[in-house]
Amino acid sequence: MNVRKAMLILLAINIVILAVSLSVFASTVIKVSKGIEPAQEAPAKTLQMADAIALLAGAIAVVGSTVASGIALRAVATAGFAAAAEKPELTTWMLIMGGLAEGIAVYGLLLAILILGKI
Repeated sequence: MNVRKAMLILLAINIVILAVSLSVFASTVIKVSKGIEPAQEAPAKTLQMADAIALLAGAIAVVGSTVASGIALRAVATAGFAAAAEKPELTTWMLIMGGLAEGIAVYGLLLAILILGKI
């Protein structure tokens, strides 16, 4: 299996997951706007529109930060491996820059936790 075929399979899987997530979110928004409670055995709190928007904001924070982290890691890995091939002493700097790029995803996760903590 070549890399292109594997990437296409992963892309198809991600599209399916995104479609399922969007359908669940849309059905929740419709239920909230109609005043129908989501089916739960013992709801501690009904889902209001402000809560649904906060959930969406948390999801956007995580998705945006992980995509940005992936873009940054790609740039760091590409340039870092090329530089490390010429000068092996730059490997440490490549690892430091990779850690900084991963920090973007961690900040997005922390922001989502702070947003969801307000619900």
